[in-house]
Amino acid sequence: MRKALQYPWWFLIPALALYLTLYVYPVLSGFYYSFTDWNVYREQISFVGLEQYRSLLASNDLVTAFGHTLIYAFVVTVFQNGLGFLLALVLNARLKGRNLLRMIYFFPCTLSALVVGFMFSAILHPDGMVNQFLGALNMPFLKQEWLGDGNINLYVLAFINVWQWAGFSMAIYLAGLQNVPKEMTEAARIDGCSYFQSIRKVIFPLIAPAFTVNVIMTLIGSLKTFELVYVITGGGPGTATEVANTLIFKQFSQGQYAYGTAVSVCLFLFIAAVSFPILHKLRQREVEA
Repeated sequence: MRKALQYPWWFLIPALALYLTLYVYPVLSGFYYSFTDWNVYREQISFVGLEQYRSLLASNDLVTAFGHTLIYAFVVTVFQNGLGFLLALVLNARLKGRNLLRMIYFFPCTLSALVVGFMFSAILHPDGMVNQFLGALNMPFLKQEWLGDGNINLYVLAFINVWQWAGFSMAIYLAGLQNVPKEMTEAARIDGCSYFQSIRKVIFPLIAPAFTVNVIMTLIGSLKTFELVYVITGGGPGTATEVANTLIFKQFSQGQYAYGTAVSVCLFLFIAAVSFPILHKLRQREVEA
């Protein structure tokens, strides 16, 4: 029997060096600097222990930003996956021109957040396309300050995110649907299952890995959101759309580096605390399915 090839372990050194330099060292440095008084006004950095975290907890900034981040992430995760799954079901059928439709629905994913932000800032302006359309329909009572009303603008931002990334979720669900054996869906129909029953009892359990990937990627991505919120509202008006990363950006732009780093550490722990239990639960569901 031919002996398997043995590769020297030092082949790993270049990749490991890059990983340690560009990821591990910055992360560990961030943890350290969150325990200092590092800011633009100090010539020397001193260790101050939990002082930055005490300041965070004493202010309302952290609770407000993380509360908005959680609401945003929940809305995006639910609606992006729901819409992506529906699009995948429709475009998995034998439709004429379905490849063109897949391309059209996936196209927003290729746009940068900057482009999407400027586009929707114009569309949702008080004199923009949406309010003009409502006026043309003789429904001026539906006109809103879509990006200026603190009661709705966070949800508007979430749905803009859904519009941009639903096509990405669709593509992952499509990959899962195309691996579902047709014999199983046909057998379900023969056994008397309706279309919706076959989706719930046959198709959805079989695409459990695709569901897990989509939910976790959408959840983590929306918890880390920054570009779209910053371009469209900048976290305003006031703090109505302030999320974790806009709070971090504001602290760094004001020279409060240690304080901003402490918020970054809190965001890291927050994402881990939210995503790992959900990932564990979804993995269990995959095994049960």
